[in-house]
Amino acid sequence: MEKLSLNGEWQFTGDGMDKWLPGEVPGDVFTDLIRASEIPDPYYGKNELVLQWVGKSDWVYKKEFAVGPELLGREKVVLDCRGLDTVAGIVINGQRIGRTENAHRRYEFDLSGKLDPGENEIRIEFSSAVNHGLEKRKEYPREIPEHRYPVDQPARQFVRKAQCQYGWDWGPCFPTVGIWRDITIRGFSVPRIRYTITDQEFDGNDVKVGLRAGFDVPRAGRYKISARLSGEETGKELSLKPGYREENFEIDLKDPELWWPRGYGDQHLHRLRLEVRGDEGRHELSKKIGIRDLKLVRNEDSGGESFYFEVNGTPVFARGANWIPADSFPGRMTAERYEGLLDSAVAANMNALRIWGGGYYEDDIFYELCDEKGILVWQDFMFACSAYPADEEFLENVEREVEDQVRRLADHPSIALWCGDNENEWLGERGDYDRERISWADLLDDYRRLNEETIGRTARREDPGRAFWPSSPSSEGKAPPNDESVGDTHYWDVWHGGKPFSDYLTSEPRFVSEFGYQSFPSTELLGKVMDDKDFNPASPMMEHHQRHPDGNALITRRMADNFRFPFSFEDFVYISQIQQGLAMKTAIEHWRRLKPYCMGTIYWQLNDIWPVASWSSLEYGGGWKGLHYMAKRFYSPLLVSFVEEGGSLEVWVTSDLDERLRGTLRVEATKLSGGTVFSDAREVEVGPQTSELRKKYRREDLLAGEKSEDIMVRAVLSTTEGESVNFHFFERFKSLQLPEAELSLTREEGSLNLKTDRAALFVRVKATGLEGHFDKNFFHAFPGQSTKLSFHSKSDGEEIELTGDQLEVKHLRQTY
Repeated sequence: MEKLSLNGEWQFTGDGMDKWLPGEVPGDVFTDLIRASEIPDPYYGKNELVLQWVGKSDWVYKKEFAVGPELLGREKVVLDCRGLDTVAGIVINGQRIGRTENAHRRYEFDLSGKLDPGENEIRIEFSSAVNHGLEKRKEYPREIPEHRYPVDQPARQFVRKAQCQYGWDWGPCFPTVGIWRDITIRGFSVPRIRYTITDQEFDGNDVKVGLRAGFDVPRAGRYKISARLSGEETGKELSLKPGYREENFEIDLKDPELWWPRGYGDQHLHRLRLEVRGDEGRHELSKKIGIRDLKLVRNEDSGGESFYFEVNGTPVFARGANWIPADSFPGRMTAERYEGLLDSAVAANMNALRIWGGGYYEDDIFYELCDEKGILVWQDFMFACSAYPADEEFLENVEREVEDQVRRLADHPSIALWCGDNENEWLGERGDYDRERISWADLLDDYRRLNEETIGRTARREDPGRAFWPSSPSSEGKAPPNDESVGDTHYWDVWHGGKPFSDYLTSEPRFVSEFGYQSFPSTELLGKVMDDKDFNPASPMMEHHQRHPDGNALITRRMADNFRFPFSFEDFVYISQIQQGLAMKTAIEHWRRLKPYCMGTIYWQLNDIWPVASWSSLEYGGGWKGLHYMAKRFYSPLLVSFVEEGGSLEVWVTSDLDERLRGTLRVEATKLSGGTVFSDAREVEVGPQTSELRKKYRREDLLAGEKSEDIMVRAVLSTTEGESVNFHFFERFKSLQLPEAELSLTREEGSLNLKTDRAALFVRVKATGLEGHFDKNFFHAFPGQSTKLSFHSKSDGEEIELTGDQLEVKHLRQTY
């Protein structure tokens, strides 16, 4: 096969421009305009508002390229477009060869006979996707309800591109245009392997691997096809006619090494090679796959119906977060940025991510890294928070999209589930639209045709061995969509409903795939998109970088309930991150205690798309917020936690580990000013995959005559597999009598050692001017104990030594 990449430098122009500018492919028009100094930083200030013209304009990209005799001499030549965003006409040497209307699809166009020896020109003419959506909406025979956002463009559901690019309640409105993934010319005279999808049938320790492969056959002939996997080989010799052809193979593996989610075993990957040979040459496809038996287990029980992943016969409690696009402009994403974000997820003891349905199907490198790191992927199809059209043209477009993406991604062992959409079923059931103008029956019929008859049918056809779930949340018709007893749940009563954190303790779901609480990003990040004078929660600029209409007010009101109000904006940000972490800690520790009734917590959200106040635990660029440090503790496979019930304090132990452990559980009540007033230690045995109440203490015994506002309770579970530490306070933090503590940092054997003379809560150590994170932060320090800290640089992930003038230490008492 001959291949000519068209990536690299192009030229582009747009409506009203009298010049051509240099562009970069893969990329998009926003980043090209930034690079050419034609527009300011879209993220800065309110620049977003004055840049809406970009998405409403038409753009043209062009490139000259040379074609040699080797490529022209091939039987078939195609233009392979992995990502055109979105509505585009393709012109080669002045001849129009095709059109696209879906940024999520892989398009190919036959170039046989359309290329000249030597110099050629390609032009891609992009029409505004915003205007295209408005035109499609006018043509549709009935009204479809729209969910709108503070800054947005309308009619997004009529256009197959990343929905969040039209604006969201955490993201800006930048409907991009451009060649956002690889574009290549391919020439071949033997069958080209387009895709492979494997399925695995287990018989004890042995596995029969079925392989379905799609071929593009340029000419009739006799061809030898061979498949090799983990030292085993099979093959066949076939006479093939021109056109597309599928063939099936089977390979038997004896006791292969298995792929496991992180924390349950190793991530063994096996090399799969498929080769086609003919008189004119050969073509080979090579990829890594994992051998694992993965099921979505749904069994009726006394509480409703279970919902959890089982891998190689082992139930897996999913500990994770939702993933959204990590940049408004996907061309700016690199392998290093993906790896940094995923490494942070792993560092916080996550084993699962949900790819939310309002963005885009991620780059291959994302899924390869999830395979290597043992992260289970819940993969939404890209439909979110809306009703969608269901005319034949739209449905055919969607079917091709689902087909393309399943064929691209199905061989990744990390993908645990295909899901039809985000909240569309729930949205319809809630009736968030004008039912006097819009027919519920019509919407339901459209939804059925799109979701079950198109998305679901295509996903099951292409990948029958993997579960398809219709929507998130859903009960697959066995109960209302967000019913806690069946399927998955989105729990938003605390944030959107304004209820206290304790309301989480009333919820008993089977699997929670969305829930969250907001905080502000660091002042260092905010300083990149606004002036210091705007550092106020109610400033117009700050409110522009907060897309939930009541977000800042919700954060502030809850802060006043739980904390003494801080003196500075820096302290306000710091406490907002503590508050966010406490909300998620309350929810997740409770739901983990419900194990095995509840078997998954996927909080909203892991990452950000731009600098913004949001529900993320990693701010834009990958910096760790307080929640992420706390997640590392409450997502530890071994967890000790508290429940205060009446006049008692319960101590629970939860284990996601397969082995039985022995260790010590120590519970102490300590005065904040120093001194232990109660201590109890006992030997414990922790069963595999369990959650149990281990001890109940009377409140009055723990207080030992002291005032509740002066006491903190500490539990330490120590085993050969590690240690879990947790704290409990009987009063709100604003009511605690926190002492004036003096903290010291010293260097010992390459690490920092922190000590305090009195209790210091939520200690945060910050390395100014450096990008990276400490191994621990937002922790409680108290007399008689020392805490070792190491800093991991973002540039190389290595631990580095810090000088004293680079360090800043803060704890809660210093904020008032």
